[in-house]
Amino acid sequence: MPHARASLLWGAAAAAVYGLSAAPGVVWADSAKLTLYALHTYLPTLNPGDHAGWVLLAQGWLGLTWFLPPAYSLHLLSAAAGAVVVGGVHRLLLRWGERPESAHGAAAVLLAAHPLWWAAAVAESYTPALALVVVGALLRQRTRVGAGVSWGLAMSVHAFAAVLMAPLVRAGRRGDRAALVLGLVAGAAPAWLALWGSPQNPLTGSSGAGWASWSWHVSTFLSPARTLLGAAMLLGALGLAVGPLGWWGVLRRMQEGGVSRHPHPVGAAIMLVLLALLLTTYSPYRLHLMVGFVVVGAVLLAPPALRLRWCIAHGALQVALYGAAAGGAHLAGRESLGVRQLPGRDNATYFLLPPKSWERSAEGYARRLLAAVPENALVLADFNPGAVLRLVQELEGLRFDVTVIPTAVDDALATPRPAATLAGRIAEAKAGGRPVVLADSWPPYYRVQELRQLGYSFAPCGPGLLVERGPER
Repeated sequence: MPHARASLLWGAAAAAVYGLSAAPGVVWADSAKLTLYALHTYLPTLNPGDHAGWVLLAQGWLGLTWFLPPAYSLHLLSAAAGAVVVGGVHRLLLRWGERPESAHGAAAVLLAAHPLWWAAAVAESYTPALALVVVGALLRQRTRVGAGVSWGLAMSVHAFAAVLMAPLVRAGRRGDRAALVLGLVAGAAPAWLALWGSPQNPLTGSSGAGWASWSWHVSTFLSPARTLLGAAMLLGALGLAVGPLGWWGVLRRMQEGGVSRHPHPVGAAIMLVLLALLLTTYSPYRLHLMVGFVVVGAVLLAPPALRLRWCIAHGALQVALYGAAAGGAHLAGRESLGVRQLPGRDNATYFLLPPKSWERSAEGYARRLLAAVPENALVLADFNPGAVLRLVQELEGLRFDVTVIPTAVDDALATPRPAATLAGRIAEAKAGGRPVVLADSWPPYYRVQELRQLGYSFAPCGPGLLVERGPER
């Protein structure tokens, strides 16, 4: 089978799997946030959580898929990018001189890898960033400026793309680097143009694109106290992502004396180790996606050697493992997985099974709450349901009389007395004569019991709570 045709077939297989796995509508958290950013063309911005390069890609993709609902279209962007990663890595490894067996093994491992498959099913920045890194590597022999543009855009899509990109840049001849740097600067324009100003964040209504946002991300998402737990979780995530047959393929390649064909193997290994150490301190609820950068980097450095029949067996085994993990969590009574619980979302199924074609809990939540809230109500939310509420309002034209404050609870949690801060926000709104609704009642965030002790009472309001009375004055 000609090599180019084999790479295309692997990409097509990934496109089919990821496309069929794509969520049909609005999804929780960053997916809802990014979709809102794309609809408002929110760029340039230097905030690492805003992913300005992704917004630029999303704008072009929405133009190409104008006939699809925007939320579904942007999930398919991730699916298409994931397919580029799988097929592109297969082609890249062959160019580097790897045997077809190793290229097949790498493509099979990536196609079924939990972090890549999961991120390819929803609107996220991970697969587009990885796809741009791979495209840049493929372009390098033909156009160094084009490769640089692809890599610069990759960094503006997700900063961790630099981990995979840096060794590839360094591997080139010194005379090539000027053209690469020129392309990098041009490609990263969605981020650095924010030095001359950035629009207001369409979710929060404030400007959060300055350098201070980087320190906020570091303090919020990184904690050395999590290192031991993070190391265990990272190893578990890597083990699950590569899978038993994938690891067997790596061992088989090593036993056969296979050397790395990566252009800069030492640099690539060092960067991956540094990233892994960083991820041991990272917030657990994002680790299952962040580990995707490590998996792709490791496959480029040491692709597993698997014949085609073992590639098929690997895919089937991985699907069985993901199902067993979700089922085991339910049987053990650990279906919450110890992370944020949201109305209608089953955490074990949501996080452990990559396909999202069945995911409708976010849209269902938003519609139920918006149908239940009183006229002219003020909804106090945390980021997760807040982003979904704002996006569903906009996409479906629902209840524009209702004002959603999507980070009111997050702001309160950042203060020494969260319940008192929330109480002050509620009192301020009620003083203006507006009904107040809490978007959820999850105790660690919404402090409903503490608010009751402060004199507030509540009534059910769909999946939220309507504030009935405040303390007597």
